[in-house]
Amino acid sequence: MSKRLIVRGVLALSTGLPLLLTACDDPTVDLELSTNPTERNAYYTDTITVRSSTVLVDSVPSSATAYLLVGRYVDAQLGSIEGRSYLQPSLSAAFQPTSNLAYDSLALTLTPDTYRYGDTTRTQQLLVQRVQQPFVATKTYYTRDALRYDATALGQRTFRAPKSLGSLRVRLGGTLGPELWQAGLSGRLTSNDELREVLKGLALTPGAADDAAIVRWSPTATLHLYYHDPLDPTKTLSTNFGLGSSHFFQLAADRSNTLLATLTQVKHGLPSPATANQTFIEAGLGLCTRLEFPYLLNFRNVGSGFVFSSAALTLEVVNNTASRSLPVPAYVLPQLVSRGNQLGATFLNAAGTISAIPAMTAVSTRTGLDQSSYTLDCSAYIEAVVLGTVANDGLVLNGDALAGTVGRAVLGGPGHATNPLKISAYYTRR
Repeated sequence: MSKRLIVRGVLALSTGLPLLLTACDDPTVDLELSTNPTERNAYYTDTITVRSSTVLVDSVPSSATAYLLVGRYVDAQLGSIEGRSYLQPSLSAAFQPTSNLAYDSLALTLTPDTYRYGDTTRTQQLLVQRVQQPFVATKTYYTRDALRYDATALGQRTFRAPKSLGSLRVRLGGTLGPELWQAGLSGRLTSNDELREVLKGLALTPGAADDAAIVRWSPTATLHLYYHDPLDPTKTLSTNFGLGSSHFFQLAADRSNTLLATLTQVKHGLPSPATANQTFIEAGLGLCTRLEFPYLLNFRNVGSGFVFSSAALTLEVVNNTASRSLPVPAYVLPQLVSRGNQLGATFLNAAGTISAIPAMTAVSTRTGLDQSSYTLDCSAYIEAVVLGTVANDGLVLNGDALAGTVGRAVLGGPGHATNPLKISAYYTRR
């Protein structure tokens, strides 16, 4: 269960604030003063220190989702991204064909939903490969997990993936079909345990050279085994094996030729000055933007003549890093984080549900073009730090990986030339 960050009350300030919140060796961002004429004796600080970085956090459980992700695309910002999925078979009833019948073929049917990430106008491949090791019934699988599978594919399809794509059917060759048939004839397909002795699972993988899209599929795939009666060869008979009783998807990235090439260890981070004054968010692959306010505890040294009203932090998407095929996440989730980059409490809104920050698009006053951004109300966090109920370790903005998405955002840091991080804070006299 998620922890709650609940903060109520007011925060006392004084006109000495600018001296307490800045440091000569840190980048600073301007604060805006409210021009509302009803706010008499309004005060503000003209600078405040904010540090941003990209951190790599633990992968997320993918066996807890209702999705499969399969595909590959190459991202100029974050390298090549691959999705693979693994499914375990199951029986709805015992399969016991009689010896007068004859085996024909084996095929797999998959059904996508409408989620895509990447270029759906390009052709791509989906390969079906036989898993070599069993699923562990009690294990939670994460996006960094994988199972061994045969190098030779049982079957493959080349296709394009528009949102209108219907079910995809893949004919499977090799020995799997005859093995299932012989097991059924000998009475060895009467339970799931027996089925998994023959078929431990299937892996769905992209073409090794694909540069197209990651497609999200339903885990309820179907394996069709076809056979016939030689005395009535025109009549097709079949039985279906379910797939997806246990399932998970794996996400892998090759960032060796990107700004994040050195970020390979979980719970490590890179400050934005080391990545062209940018930070990154990539749902499912563990990339988060970390925000730190290193001098908040100095608020405790201030008098009681002023009341902290609000603080909003805006991070803009860097120009030319998003497109129709690679959109930014529809929303991001703020969380507390420890000094060692261990994720903590998720922010909750007034209704007690997880607070999601939507991506907002507006015309930029600088360029006259549409500009996407995320704005975080960090008032509760600042107040909680000053009151001592939360450690001043910072917070992260994370994608919603449990939604089965891989969307990413490139955000300007405090020192970015065209899309700098901005903060607006408001203070009034009591």
